[in-house]
Amino acid sequence: MPPYADHVLQGTEGRAARLAGRLRLPVEIGAYLFWLGVDGISTVSQTVGQAVTGAAVAALVLARGRLGVNRAAAAAFGLSAASTLVSVAASGLSWPAVPTISFCEQLALAVVTVTALHRATHRDAVLVVLASGTVIIGSPLLRPDLGGTTTAFVSLSVMGWIGAAAIGLMLREAGSRRRAQLHDARNAERMELARELHDVVAHHVTGIVVAAQAASVVARTRPEEVDRALDSIEHAGADALLAMRRMVGVLRGQAEDGARTPGPDLAGIAELVRRFDDDSTGDGGRVRLRTDPGIEHAVLPAGVAATGYRVVQEALTNVRRHAPGAATVEVELYMRDEHLQVTVRNDGVGPDRPLPGAGGFGTGGGFGLAGMGERVAALDGVLQAGPTGPGVWTVAARLPIGTGS
Repeated sequence: MPPYADHVLQGTEGRAARLAGRLRLPVEIGAYLFWLGVDGISTVSQTVGQAVTGAAVAALVLARGRLGVNRAAAAAFGLSAASTLVSVAASGLSWPAVPTISFCEQLALAVVTVTALHRATHRDAVLVVLASGTVIIGSPLLRPDLGGTTTAFVSLSVMGWIGAAAIGLMLREAGSRRRAQLHDARNAERMELARELHDVVAHHVTGIVVAAQAASVVARTRPEEVDRALDSIEHAGADALLAMRRMVGVLRGQAEDGARTPGPDLAGIAELVRRFDDDSTGDGGRVRLRTDPGIEHAVLPAGVAATGYRVVQEALTNVRRHAPGAATVEVELYMRDEHLQVTVRNDGVGPDRPLPGAGGFGTGGGFGLAGMGERVAALDGVLQAGPTGPGVWTVAARLPIGTGS
């Protein structure tokens, strides 16, 4: 089991996404080197300026991780435009420093167009499309044509620009939809937290009212018992304040809509596991539940108990969805160092099956664990979801149960 971090672990990408991330840089460098070689032997471009410009623009685009995508795009577009202006100013001169059409430069400009559009705002997207079109199409139009193929290169440049802009805008739209879905999922989870906060506070306030009424009676009949009644009121009030302090930070705009049924707690996990086991195999036996003795009767803050239940529920749902062939599923509930430790582990993640998606925690699937991350973070806890061994996927939550200050 990996050590707990100080923040919610955002999950891991799928196997294919991780492989693509590792290969991106060497493949991109290889493509630039190939087209630099083509620039060197091309009969269309035979000047030193062409290769220098292509290499310089490619270097700026490769440095986008350090410079930032927007700065790298601005620098690459600016250098390309400056090279075109130099070509226009030196028109008619036959000296080797005049930049001409560069395949490597055009590829680098297309790459930076796609990456800049991916996360651009509406205003920035318009600027990127216009700037990239100007420099990508402007170079074959305005730079010296050494091979008499201006029309062909202009056509290729226009198609390349349109393709790069279209890919970048599609990626931008897909990313925007994804972020909107995550935002909706997190808002829904906040509303659920608000409902549970309503239940928690209503429970404690009811206890305070009952204790106050009892204290009024006791004060007249058994004065020596008043201190005990006041202690009960004090503890109920402290618990209610603690629940509000933990949850109110993530609540926004909750409308009053009446009382609600209290959420589930740890006592319901055994039945949840039993139903999952029966539904999965028909005869049970696949899921192993391990708990501290009597944990289902432990007195926990209501938000912690409900969150523990929800983490198990969401993890089992992901097992059913993403790892139906899992031979074993282990559910563990333990009290450790003033924390509730909830762990769900399965062995059904194979090399031919993508890792369970979790919205903000990964690249596919739904948004259940993203919502769980919001819920756990609201309680100052930690949620982890990821592979912990060959074919093993683990979801683990660590929730504080101390009263705090």
